[in-house]
Amino acid sequence: MSLNGIDTSKWQAGLSDTNISADFIICKATEGVGYIDTDCDPSYQEALSAGKLVGFYHFARPESNSAFDEANYFYENTKGYFGVGIPILDYETNTDVNWAKQWLDRIYELTGVHALIYLSQSTANTGDWSPIWNDYALWVARYWDMAP
Repeated sequence: MSLNGIDTSKWQAGLSDTNISADFIICKATEGVGYIDTDCDPSYQEALSAGKLVGFYHFARPESNSAFDEANYFYENTKGYFGVGIPILDYETNTDVNWAKQWLDRIYELTGVHALIYLSQSTANTGDWSPIWNDYALWVARYWDMAP
């Protein structure tokens, strides 16, 4: 089975999730330990109302914060989404596998939910991500050819 979807953030604010021809919508929720995306909840609620599958993501800033602090920040600001949407770690700025695993493990510890991790293909090919593969799904973006 194949699904089509998009991710949204404040940059797509006002885009009607009801009219998007997508099976799922993933909304940016937080970034680092001080940013909440203002379009997250409106987009998330609209997508749910439209009967779409939903996800919500955290954009990591490992160069500035600990995985523990960022996971706690994400959780505190998205508690109500767990159990409905899929949590995702958007990990684009670093190749520290241990940081990413600590973040994912902390979310699991807080919620009992295994989050996905989203990487660019170049990041996925840079490190040894095998410690994550056993427990967490890996979503690899391929921007250069737009292939699913």
